Amino acid sequence: MKRIIVIAALLTIVALTIFAQDEDSTSDSNSFRRTKSKVGGAGGFIPAWGLFKFDEINKVLKSSGLPVLENRPMYLAGGEGYGYIMFLKNVRMGGRGMSGTISSTMIDPTTNPNTKKSVDYRISYGGFLVDYVMPIGDRLDVSVGLTLGGGSVDITMTRDDNSFKVWNNLWTEFGTNTATKNTTQHLNGSFFALQPSANIEYAILRWFQIRVGVTYPYMTNASWKLEDDKDLLGVPAKLKPDGPVITGGIMFGFFN
Repeated sequence: MKRIIVIAALLTIVALTIFAQDEDSTSDSNSFRRTKSKVGGAGGFIPAWGLFKFDEINKVLKSSGLPVLENRPMYLAGGEGYGYIMFLKNVRMGGRGMSGTISSTMIDPTTNPNTKKSVDYRISYGGFLVDYVMPIGDRLDVSVGLTLGGGSVDITMTRDDNSFKVWNNLWTEFGTNTATKNTTQHLNGSFFALQPSANIEYAILRWFQIRVGVTYPYMTNASWKLEDDKDLLGVPAKLKPDGPVITGGIMFGFFN
């Protein structure tokens, strides 16, 4: 699967390169306004809302008596920076990254005292980006591109009996191998990530631009760890982001 994704990514980059070269030889058209070659660069803040499905992780959480994650848009935030390369018209390269967390909490009434259980599900991804930009007006552009890099899923589970925490009791509980009432476990999955994207971008000022777009992060070749250092086997294959991401953007730089 990783080999197929890499081949697809390379083909996309080659296609963008050919498109950019063809653009140099295309004459102006009344139906499609073209500007001079894009130059400069920019960086900025990217808010996003992931329309992910949590069905697979919720099956595990529910069967384990833990709170399930709400099926609602997940807020992510990150940044992007890029610069136009001069030897290919309207092609830019740079980097992009973003992350977000969705949490759920419940009070277990079957325990005495009532135990608080919580789950934090965090998604992070980013990498090297290549975009081709199509100017359709003096200030309006459409970009399509691809980001290659890595991603991760972090799951943190916490159980707390809501009692007062006493220093000596904590050491006694751990040293005598009794059942731990208060505990935290952290699982981490690392992935190879590929993200095709498309954006509509508008330069309000020569140095200020806003955008809206969509991307779809594909993650594969998972490697799961418990507490960051112990291999974790038998993790369901679908325990990763699955769904489109609606993105915004506030960019600062030079926009010609």
